[in-house]
Amino acid sequence: MKIKNLLLILTCQLIFTINASSQVFKYIVATDGSGDFTSIQSALNACPDGQTSMIFIKNGTYNEQVTLGTKAAASTKKISLIGESYGGVLITHSQSRASSGSPTYEDVCTVKFYATDLYAENISIQNAAGNTGMAEALYTAGDRQIFRNCKVLGYQDTYRSKKGTRGYFKNCWIEGAVDFIYAGGTLFLDDCTINCVNGGGHIVAPEDSYTTKASTVSGKTLNLGFVFRRCNITANSDVATASYDLGRPWNINSGAYYLNCTLGKHIKPAGWATMSGNETTASFAEYNSMNPDGTPASVSGRISWSFQLQQYDADSLLNPQKVYSTTYTTTFDPITKSTPTAKPENLSINGSTISWSAVSGAIGYVVYKDGKYLGSVTGVSSVDNSGITGSYSVRALNSIGVLSEVATLATALSDVEMGNVGITINHQAITLSQRVEKMQLVTTTGNIIAQKINESILTLNNLSQGIYLLRMYDKGMTYTKKIILGTE
Repeated sequence: MKIKNLLLILTCQLIFTINASSQVFKYIVATDGSGDFTSIQSALNACPDGQTSMIFIKNGTYNEQVTLGTKAAASTKKISLIGESYGGVLITHSQSRASSGSPTYEDVCTVKFYATDLYAENISIQNAAGNTGMAEALYTAGDRQIFRNCKVLGYQDTYRSKKGTRGYFKNCWIEGAVDFIYAGGTLFLDDCTINCVNGGGHIVAPEDSYTTKASTVSGKTLNLGFVFRRCNITANSDVATASYDLGRPWNINSGAYYLNCTLGKHIKPAGWATMSGNETTASFAEYNSMNPDGTPASVSGRISWSFQLQQYDADSLLNPQKVYSTTYTTTFDPITKSTPTAKPENLSINGSTISWSAVSGAIGYVVYKDGKYLGSVTGVSSVDNSGITGSYSVRALNSIGVLSEVATLATALSDVEMGNVGITINHQAITLSQRVEKMQLVTTTGNIIAQKINESILTLNNLSQGIYLLRMYDKGMTYTKKIILGTE
């Protein structure tokens, strides 16, 4: 049989299959119905009590209120909520306490977590009520909760924490106008953006907190409430200069500290504000506050009862280990827990299999195509049933669901990329104009029927007419074309 022509066209979109037994996540949530549930609350309800469950949430807007546990009975579920991408998953609700019926903060709050050891990543939580009074977006009412790459959005009282609990925020964005980080608890916020919107004036309003007897270098007492470290205190463009203070004391033993933070021009020279006389026993302080250009911020006009910390205070008394261990009996090491593993290495494609090297500390891997979720596996490979094209990426997960950095393998072949590689047919062979590391001829079901290593010619051996896939591997890239073999 002679081959008359060779038609090259782009490969069909990948059909990706994953063995259900290798699934990392307990449930998948997707608004388009492609997951196990279309609402986050349904997935939480389905998770078994007393067990650890990871839930993956695909990008989308989830118009719902979400609750884990209740005020009367905390949940025993150990939950990790993993969003598909930063800013891509939004849980939103719109209700303020000024609404009819005088609801409480628990009634209006968008998301409430009455549970210990919760982890959330790539989740945005919003109360969209705007400038209508107190309207909570997030309430954390359980100990040892961790948030990474999350957003909490609102106006007044955006985020409320419960006294006697510990929370840790890393690379998060919290936004509001009036007392938008408030109430009790011991909170540590690392490398977060605290964004102020127009119409407000107060950032934090901490309640009574636990007090350490250790004295600062200056002899001041610390009330271990809210600690901001290396945070960026920003404002929207319509927020006036010197219109915001760093916080005000909601109760007599409140405390808040800003360490190595960058303060925008919207922060008042006084720094802090009074509230009901509570400032006489409050403990509000800063260490090494900076302007956006990196120069030291002026603190000469700070209100008299606030104070400046020394380096010893910041390093030795206000580090997470010290803060979380004072008066708490259980260990909480959120930095270790929320540290991602290394990213996967040595991504490759062999036939219909995408594979990578195992990552130490990883319990599984999430695979994406062109930035969108494809699936997850506990092993180090995933199989597809068609030609591979596009940009594929893999991220490792640690024991609580922290995603690693992305490892990417581009497999799409463009006309520009193929401009220097000629493909011809001659005497029952496919001939390239240059050698490649490997080329394969594959059936549409994934069977390899011919292969050459470091060659430019692939013999066809009188193949029957039909559709095949030509794959070329070179310099870390995988190029795939569909070919149609015809007869005279």
